[in-house]
Amino acid sequence: MQKAQGTGVVSFLHAGVRRAAAYALCPAALALSACAPAAASPPAAAPPSAAQAEGAAPSAPQAAPAVLDIATARVVDLTHPITPEMPLYPGGKPYASETLRTVEKDSYYLNRFSMDEHAGTHVDAPAHFKVGTRTVEQIAPEQLVGPAAVVDVTAKVAASPDHQVTVDDLRGWEARHGALGARHIVLIRTGWGARWSEAAKFLNQDAKGVMHFPGVSVEASRYLSERGVRCVGIDTLSTDPGPSQTFDQHKAFLGAGGYHIENLANLEQLPEAGAIVVVAPLPLARGSGAPARVLALVPAAGGPAR
Repeated sequence: MQKAQGTGVVSFLHAGVRRAAAYALCPAALALSACAPAAASPPAAAPPSAAQAEGAAPSAPQAAPAVLDIATARVVDLTHPITPEMPLYPGGKPYASETLRTVEKDSYYLNRFSMDEHAGTHVDAPAHFKVGTRTVEQIAPEQLVGPAAVVDVTAKVAASPDHQVTVDDLRGWEARHGALGARHIVLIRTGWGARWSEAAKFLNQDAKGVMHFPGVSVEASRYLSERGVRCVGIDTLSTDPGPSQTFDQHKAFLGAGGYHIENLANLEQLPEAGAIVVVAPLPLARGSGAPARVLALVPAAGGPAR
């Protein structure tokens, strides 16, 4: 997939930063501010995890904010194209497009399309699994932009396609980069995105129709919620592992007020830390989720990293 180019990304970021008081923009650099609005501030003190209660050393504090030079940053598109052939959760309706006007006949080009909210690269809002919580257009803008924490479990997935991200997987990232916090957008890199072009391999169903692909454990989801993390993204069809029929991970993380990004692309192009992620779901009124364009800005070689 080609990288996104041009000034449109910069314009979008300028608009997003103005709306999100958690960020400060200078002519050539985007800086994560040390200050954040009260609504997006990390919780005062998360309860200790079981391991910490047993005497394990706490994670290191979050690193100081880094500065990202927009003029030299590489832009990585983390979005799969929306097509009628893209993999869908069983029962999903394929994307469809109808041409209404053409340049040749009408002087302008116009289509009408239809698709499910949770198809392609998309966001799950808290309301997807809990009544009375935020719908997609109500997700705060400052929660749609943040530093990426890329947790790589590709080796474990190669050994078992049903791998569920564990608390230890998250602590491994923290040991190298500092504690996860409310500003982070946690992206789970499983390597599954390489299967996207072949729907049968992406769903990976066995003879009984049970899907087998990696996801996030309930324990890891609760750990992230305790840290104040508001977003978890993954390059698979669901944040729940393929065999799940009860969607316990969705219930745990969305129910705690977080949101998901599913079916991400090109996570192999991101460093574990140092990139900034911009999530742009369609702001569908009362939407349980929505297709989203997701972009990452990666520092140039030699640039700041966290």
